[in-house]
Amino acid sequence: MNIIIMAGGMGSRLSNPNKPLIDICGKPIIEHVASSINGFGRVYVATTIRHGEVVNWARQHGYEIAITSGRGYPEDLLESLSMVSTPVIFVPADMPFITRELIRRFLMMAAYITSPMITLMYERGDYQHFTGISLVRKLELMHGIIPWVSLVIPWTPELLNINTQEDLELARELCKTHKLL
Repeated sequence: MNIIIMAGGMGSRLSNPNKPLIDICGKPIIEHVASSINGFGRVYVATTIRHGEVVNWARQHGYEIAITSGRGYPEDLLESLSMVSTPVIFVPADMPFITRELIRRFLMMAAYITSPMITLMYERGDYQHFTGISLVRKLELMHGIIPWVSLVIPWTPELLNINTQEDLELARELCKTHKLL
């Protein structure tokens, strides 16, 4: 199995294109993510040429690089998927509290679904949100997209995705208190 850490976002809401390298709990966010998926398969970091620091971090840590165009998450996902063989697990580079156990649970639930792609969503309040975590079993396009089904679980801090200053502050508070919401 291949694992692709998606690290090519612009980080515009945080004004930091190298968002995966922001320090949370004493190490870069991407390092937390990598720790959670090491051992599941070969790890790639998908990013753009604009993210030289992320590329350097990945090389220093022995990960393969998949350079994408940076046109957006869905486009970069398809581009990086064309560079590796399936099955592939996709995880975003900005989830500092993601755990091996969460990935294991997701894979166990996905084992019973035959769709080419399974995405993980969470429910918080009245809304459901994509996490960016997906399993692609095979590259099978239908009208330009991979047919998928979504698994929905309740929100937990493991699913905190750092997109805004408020998310960053919450993550740093969780580091200080070691408190799970």
